[in-house]
Amino acid sequence: MNNIGSTGIITVPLLSSLLVFSAASTNIFENSDNLSKDVEKMVNDVVEEVATYIVIKDAIGKYYHNADGVPKVRKIVVLVKPLIPSVINISELTIEISNGNDVMLLSYSGKAMQSNSAALFEHQIWDKTVDAFSLIVLIDKDKSLLDHGIMNEDLALIAIRLPDKFAMGDDESITLSIIPVRGAITSVVLETLFFHSSNVVSLGC
Repeated sequence: MNNIGSTGIITVPLLSSLLVFSAASTNIFENSDNLSKDVEKMVNDVVEEVATYIVIKDAIGKYYHNADGVPKVRKIVVLVKPLIPSVINISELTIEISNGNDVMLLSYSGKAMQSNSAALFEHQIWDKTVDAFSLIVLIDKDKSLLDHGIMNEDLALIAIRLPDKFAMGDDESITLSIIPVRGAITSVVLETLFFHSSNVVSLGC
């Protein structure tokens, strides 16, 4: 009787310890599983940001005179390429332009044309570029950009017409952002110098 009683006294704490250990182990494994999922999500997010990141290499603009004779940069081209070889659907990109007072959003016109012997700002792509952005393609080995609007290892110029509200005079600037559906946003400040001696100018990118 005493032996049975003592065994029962020992068994209760032992069972309690096992239950506590079991609960703790389950909690640890659950936390470990959650941590693993969090790390996996973080890694996937980073990979996605890197894979969809578009590098802005250069930007050029051209001055045109408006009706009152004031010269302003009304056309810009922005040289871009993927940070790493990846698949980027251009139709999923939005370009945001801000002048500090207002914001303009542009979607892809669906027009991509190969560069040719024509002067850059006289390229026929400009006839198809109104209230949207188009592409002048420099390198597209597999024609994916020209035929399907898919950028991988390509190099292209984004062509944009600036309406009066966003056209830049001397010593003015706009902020241009390339916004993908997923991943990192690329932003750059494009600015003109205090004085220009040529109609075609670098925009300080």
